[in-house]
Amino acid sequence: MPKKAQSIIERSAKEAAELEAAKARGEAAKWKRRYRDTLATATSLESQVETLLGIQGQPAIQRFERMAKTRGDVAVVVPASDWHVEERVFEDATNGKNHYDLAEAEKRVKTCYAKTLDLIDWQNKMSKVTQLWHPLLGDLMTGYIHEELMETNSLSPVETVDFLQELICSGIDLWVRKTRLPIFIPTCVGNHGRTTIRKRIKTSAQNSYEWLLYQTLAKYYAKNKRVHWAVGRGYHNIQEIMGQKVRFHHGDGLRYNGGVGGITIPVNKSVAQWNKVTPCDVDIFGHYHQFLWHYPHWISCPSVMGYSEFSLEIKAEFQRPAQSFIVIDRQQGVSLAIPIYVS
Repeated sequence: MPKKAQSIIERSAKEAAELEAAKARGEAAKWKRRYRDTLATATSLESQVETLLGIQGQPAIQRFERMAKTRGDVAVVVPASDWHVEERVFEDATNGKNHYDLAEAEKRVKTCYAKTLDLIDWQNKMSKVTQLWHPLLGDLMTGYIHEELMETNSLSPVETVDFLQELICSGIDLWVRKTRLPIFIPTCVGNHGRTTIRKRIKTSAQNSYEWLLYQTLAKYYAKNKRVHWAVGRGYHNIQEIMGQKVRFHHGDGLRYNGGVGGITIPVNKSVAQWNKVTPCDVDIFGHYHQFLWHYPHWISCPSVMGYSEFSLEIKAEFQRPAQSFIVIDRQQGVSLAIPIYVS
């Protein structure tokens, strides 16, 4: 056989042997990995079995007891926001979602004042309520800020003020009779109760039917030692409640022009800017007709009127007519915020 042919045969045999050796090494490595994985699994299972075998007899069950009622006191805050008592909402214009008129407004407001007493009793089982706050946050009336409202409102602005006096006094008197709590009433004007076509900034209170309503009510209760009024003149009405600085306002000073994120981001921005000037622990406002508790910084309060033709037009979120029940703890700050459903 020629040397060249012999060389080719020998080289081919050598390469075949090396290929077989490489395959063998690969198989060996694969089985080593499987061995290591199997060994790790076996070790883990053995540990679990040892743990289970180590549990002897019945588990040690502790005897839990109910916690004693905390000794601290709390304040209850029930804002009155966005009642719009004289506005009419037509059921057939809201796809059957809401109906609202003077009779329904009175019924819902009565429900709010009555349910508050039940919620105070409930809260007393956990921590004693020692203060009752009833901020009037504005837009209790609708007014004539749009021409169409002159056609559909049940009352004129002046008649509405008279109607509101009766409702608010009746509610406060109920709380005075049924509780022994001091009642604190800070106020803010809304954007609907204004006497002018356009909103004014510097003289907003002086051109508001609601501000006149608040002044009249404050004078009516001037001799009542349990009812304390703080009629605001500016946009903010800042009060200290249980050591917490609370900033009340109507909410129309918050700039929100729609968006998938809702009011959260613009409210956060506004609160952050206001806190640079006057740091507060929590903001409580209305205007947007929705209940939203953004713990711990702010609470958006819902509306007694509820869903309306305007809500449908601007594609607002549907929420049932409600008000807010808020608890402020001396140690914890705002510890509870829930809607009071009124319909």
